[in-house]
Amino acid sequence: MGIEGQSGQGSSTGQTEQTRTPTQQREVERKYDIPEGSAKPDLSKLGGGLSAGEPNTEKLVAEYVDSPDLVILGARCVLRRRTGGDDEGWHLKRPRSGDERIELHAPVGSPRRVPPELRAEFAEILGDRPVLPLVELTTMRTTTEVWGAADTEGAERPLVALICEDDVHAKVVRLGHQRELAWREYEVELVGDAPLRVFDEVESALFAAGLVASAHKSKMVRSLEGVEATPPATAGGPVGAAVVAALARRFGEFQASEALARTDEPDAVHQTRVAVRRLRSLLTVFADVFKKGATDELRDELRWVGRVLGEPRDAEVLSEVLAAEFEALGADETQLRVGEVQHLVLGWLGERHEAAFSEFLAAVDSARWDALHVKIVDFLADPPLAARAELRAAGAMRRAARDAMRRVAARTDRARKKPQKSERWHDVRKSVKSVRYAFEALEGLPDLKAGGERKAWKRVAKVFGGVQDGALLDDELTSLIARVQAEASDGVELPGETVEVLESARERIRDRHDAELVRARDLLDDLV
Repeated sequence: MGIEGQSGQGSSTGQTEQTRTPTQQREVERKYDIPEGSAKPDLSKLGGGLSAGEPNTEKLVAEYVDSPDLVILGARCVLRRRTGGDDEGWHLKRPRSGDERIELHAPVGSPRRVPPELRAEFAEILGDRPVLPLVELTTMRTTTEVWGAADTEGAERPLVALICEDDVHAKVVRLGHQRELAWREYEVELVGDAPLRVFDEVESALFAAGLVASAHKSKMVRSLEGVEATPPATAGGPVGAAVVAALARRFGEFQASEALARTDEPDAVHQTRVAVRRLRSLLTVFADVFKKGATDELRDELRWVGRVLGEPRDAEVLSEVLAAEFEALGADETQLRVGEVQHLVLGWLGERHEAAFSEFLAAVDSARWDALHVKIVDFLADPPLAARAELRAAGAMRRAARDAMRRVAARTDRARKKPQKSERWHDVRKSVKSVRYAFEALEGLPDLKAGGERKAWKRVAKVFGGVQDGALLDDELTSLIARVQAEASDGVELPGETVEVLESARERIRDRHDAELVRARDLLDDLV
């Protein structure tokens, strides 16, 4: 429930807005329990000149969310998405004093996709934690309007309160705590600036019927009675819980960076892409923790997201590295017109980034992206675990990491047979990252030995990253040279020596690429 108060300047147009300010409402309400043997309150006998209108019944469906360690609830707040009623949307309730709360609203948007403007309200305490479903509430609400006395003869009677009789069905959907419960309760909410004495007049009828002040501040608190914060995964616990916890952490990173990526904050696209890559890698390395084929669809969707993020990120990398390369080249090759060529090429890459980023924004606003959130959250809330998910986490995860290391060895052998094929070394790089992420998950148990192993594989992955960047730059410069030559033949006026500058840059990059590849192969020799 929420009654109009002050509001912000936010848009109500939905998820296509890159930035929004949530609207704000003031809420003053009390809840009442219905003990066994209570009668139905007679609302025709309200005192203080109040009168009750005709009741109206509607169905409300709400999903309450929080982090696994309940930091939002720990801040005495509630975050939910509700459909049905006249205030559909995402609601964030903050306590004030007494019976008063402040409620922030955002558009209803997509299920399972927390609005970034509401997540931002908890940025400091949430960090990269995931926000996941906790409770699903279905409420059949019968609302009766309460009207006050007119101030003057002939004036309209003011609406001063809403009395709600709620028939509630709650389903706790948190992993390890699934349960269902049902109850009935009443709520009374003041409207506008109605005075607190309205509560007294309404309560006289409620208490006369046997109702009592509720022992619970909210429906979610009542639903979660006895549910504690999710404990961290342990080395001796089941591997299924450990892998799901690792996936949830990476999804939290995705949620946190996604909103920043939308506004093209520095490095945000890259961090979102890394979170997606980690998710897909964990689903691959630990696939046998889940039922056969259960991860295929989700991995395919994450692969699509990786491609969408890859285009603007690649344009960023190309611009950054080529800018540095042109600066170095300008210092060494003073006879070449490097500055003019740099301006031309970075302009082209800027156009490429702008086009790729526009495609990314279109994807983020698509139904397919919304569906990705639903798929990930559903997977985490009710993971399709296989029988082996009950194995001890440390041993099962270390065996999976060793299997991933064997894949690195096999791909390395294949790449060495034809070392000139850069795509084979790119396959090695991807498998190296999988091993790194496997040890990262092990380290979170915690596994003290895994920390050193993760760092070793991270070093290899970083060097291979340089190798991949070199291959990407080589291909890009070759394409740019072809473009320059084609435009020159068509009579387009370009800076003199453009081809010479690009060829010099490409030669420097090739030399560095070869040296990095040698270094990467040497580091691999120490690990596989």
